[in-house]
Amino acid sequence: MKFKLLIFDLDNTLLDYEMAENYALDETFKYFKLESTEELKESFRIINEENWQKLEKGEITSVELRVLRFEQFGRTQGLKWNPNEVSRIYLENLGRGGFIIEGADVLLEDLKKHFRLASVTNGISDVQRARLENSSFDGYFNPLVISDEVGVAKPDPEIFRILLEKANITDKESVLMIGDSLTSDIMGAAAFGIPSCWYNPKNLPSDSDISPDFTITNLEEIRDIVL
Repeated sequence: MKFKLLIFDLDNTLLDYEMAENYALDETFKYFKLESTEELKESFRIINEENWQKLEKGEITSVELRVLRFEQFGRTQGLKWNPNEVSRIYLENLGRGGFIIEGADVLLEDLKKHFRLASVTNGISDVQRARLENSSFDGYFNPLVISDEVGVAKPDPEIFRILLEKANITDKESVLMIGDSLTSDIMGAAAFGIPSCWYNPKNLPSDSDISPDFTITNLEEIRDIVL
């Protein structure tokens, strides 16, 4: 087998972030006695995505992101709340969302018999670790590298260097990065010089010059690539 280490992204590759976010928003709005409407949730999602993009570009820190998004959201909605408290409640709820992408559990159970599995994720440390603990993937990944813990985020190639150093691997061609984001997972892998596989379940068009080595629309297709 060509590949010895398979590196997985977490959100929307193995764990269903959209479901976890929806759950966290419902529970958080309920806590603060707000009606959880789709319009309200979509407003937050837009603000949240803008802030995560700023984080990936190095324009804000993870600590700033935690609260800034709720400051901005509260301001747009005219809400009189403490964004620090809202952030705390939201992150607790988000950490409970260890929802698995369909088929991911069966796939990883099989792959771990043949390969070493690792994960690199742009996320908040306590949230990502809690979500893994609340899924069936806890303990699967060695190493597990979380941007919040190492101070750099995908697509910065430094986060991949950190992962390979922790894995004690020097042969980049023996490593495969698997993720759903062209601008984060695939761009970062390309910048560091390791092969990549774009998980594209919605069959989205690629409107950039970022070129993955492989593209799949179903996680099961990974077997054809690595086995």
